[in-house]
Amino acid sequence: MMSGMFRRSILGLAKTAPSTLPSFLCRVPRALPRNGVVRSMAKRHVQTSGPFQPLRPPSPGELGAPQAAKQYKRGRKWTRWLLVALAAGCAVYIVDRQAYASGLGRTLRTFGTTLLVAIDYKINFRPEPLTAGSVPDLHTRNAERLFDLLRANGGLYLKIGQAIAMQSAVLPPEFQKMFGRMFDDAPQDDWKDIEKVVQQDFGKSVEEVFGVSFTGKEGMGLMERKARASASVAQVHWAKLPDGREVAIKIQKREIAKQIAWDLWAFKAVTWIYSKWFDLPFYSLVPYITERLELETDFVNEAKNSETMRDLVNSEKSLKGRVYVPTVYPEFTTRRVLTTEWIEGVRLWDKKAMTSRWLGGHGKGSPGAKSPLPPIDMDAARRELRTKPYDEKIKPERQEWKGARGRGGLGLSTKEVMTTMIDLFSAQIFKW
Repeated sequence: MMSGMFRRSILGLAKTAPSTLPSFLCRVPRALPRNGVVRSMAKRHVQTSGPFQPLRPPSPGELGAPQAAKQYKRGRKWTRWLLVALAAGCAVYIVDRQAYASGLGRTLRTFGTTLLVAIDYKINFRPEPLTAGSVPDLHTRNAERLFDLLRANGGLYLKIGQAIAMQSAVLPPEFQKMFGRMFDDAPQDDWKDIEKVVQQDFGKSVEEVFGVSFTGKEGMGLMERKARASASVAQVHWAKLPDGREVAIKIQKREIAKQIAWDLWAFKAVTWIYSKWFDLPFYSLVPYITERLELETDFVNEAKNSETMRDLVNSEKSLKGRVYVPTVYPEFTTRRVLTTEWIEGVRLWDKKAMTSRWLGGHGKGSPGAKSPLPPIDMDAARRELRTKPYDEKIKPERQEWKGARGRGGLGLSTKEVMTTMIDLFSAQIFKW
């Protein structure tokens, strides 16, 4: 009925205004299908379906094997990203360690520790700290944090710590106590790293450069592979050249050359941040300190300064004979290797060794004696090289001046030592 009405209305519109209607409305549609089509489809369905079957649930045997649960890919995605991140982190670590001597890792450690120290002071530096403890406790824990950072990073960081320790009078007592340990001996580099530095700078092996033998070969010199002292950027080895000269060979630690750029950049960044955060002129000191630290790693510059100081001391009558500067051997000196004559002595701050009574007699190659050093027992040296490789001690200890019980000293007065130091500093400031 509805279809017939629709058809008649369309035809009526077409007769009244054919020119105003769209073309698709002017076309007469075909007759719509009657319900005969539905009857034929039902008939086919009845013929093919068979007799009526009541609905019943399937038996367990008809269900077949159970299907596996659907696996979602979200867990696999996170696992894949985790493995990628882990692989990238390992690659960065290996490259940083091999190519930059852990410069990136040291820098991140520096930023983390200094940020923690800054936040601690920003929150708790007040008469009544917000967290537990007092202001002295605040100084103590942050001094320990900075000390551990400088010792862990080593290299130029130790040099910075020593500079802080020398100015410790302006620091809280907690920092003075902690940073006084900065002058302790630093860890030594392995001998294989020391060999590589010499090989890179001279283009020859240690044996070829210094004419030494590590088996005690006749006619060759001797050298200890274990350092006599180790500092922040270098360590000192004793050696006896084939011509009989005893020398101190100062060799820069291998990783310093790779670390210096990272370390100075981190130092500048941290100083700039602290200057802005605490409104203090820390950064004004950066250019001078950076220049000094760079020169600390240039042993050619150190050799020139040593020769200049030697000439100045010898030209000053008040200091000649009281101050001695070791001779530098330029043929064995490069930017990372400095060779000077070996001088027996004691540490300047060892008051007991300086002021105790002289018990060694005269002329036995001890500190202050002007006679030649006693010769080395070559047979004993060869035995030492065979039995203690890489840990040998060939140089005689020369402790006769301490007496049989080791209680002696140089026999100098504190006044004499301090007067010599003041005269030297005065000449540097007012005369040179």
